[in-house]
Amino acid sequence: MIRAEGLCKTLAGRAVLHGASLEIPDGSTVGLYGRSGIGKTTIARLLCGLLLPDAGEIRVDGELLSCRRGYDRSLGLGIQMVYQQPHASLDPVQKLGRGFDELMRYHAGGRLPPGHGEALHALLEQVGLDGEILNHLPRQISGGEAQRVAIARCLLLRPRLLILDEATSMLDVSTQANVLGLVRRAMGEAGGSILLISHDRALVERLCGRIYLFDEDGGLRERRDT
Repeated sequence: MIRAEGLCKTLAGRAVLHGASLEIPDGSTVGLYGRSGIGKTTIARLLCGLLLPDAGEIRVDGELLSCRRGYDRSLGLGIQMVYQQPHASLDPVQKLGRGFDELMRYHAGGRLPPGHGEALHALLEQVGLDGEILNHLPRQISGGEAQRVAIARCLLLRPRLLILDEATSMLDVSTQANVLGLVRRAMGEAGGSILLISHDRALVERLCGRIYLFDEDGGLRERRDT
């Protein structure tokens, strides 16, 4: 269980979050919906440790992950995010294959785990990519391909929480459905959770069992079906 309580954050002099709270149970798909610029990505960045809250805290199974005093990086390794602009998470001068290898070495104590190559190629195939893409630089692939590469990178790490921040916005409807289906199966098999952040309300309602909505005044509330 990941629980955030009373999160407040001011950016560039504007109060983006004021007392936001949410829960992400193990094995769940949770949706976060609201218009662009209202604070969805700010919550994602707080969960990943890219920002610290001005007030409030985030806990994982009761252990403190984040507060205004700092972020526990060891707990945070279990949280991965796919960004809306996936090229931003890729080294522009490094071929994709080397980037995958370095990522796995970092998370596996300095060495590639057995079967890494086979697992990587199988995962790429599942997201609709040919293994040849590993020989490309990020500038040589499209935005949609970059999104699928970023999703594969995160799934390879078997995260406890995968945050998808508009992470399939560059894919056509059919490919989006296939990739999201793969993500849900992979995370479900591992007992992990998904936080789906989107301005597409229909997508969120179709995929998520628990949904949080931003009101027009920026307040966050859980939607409860009547």
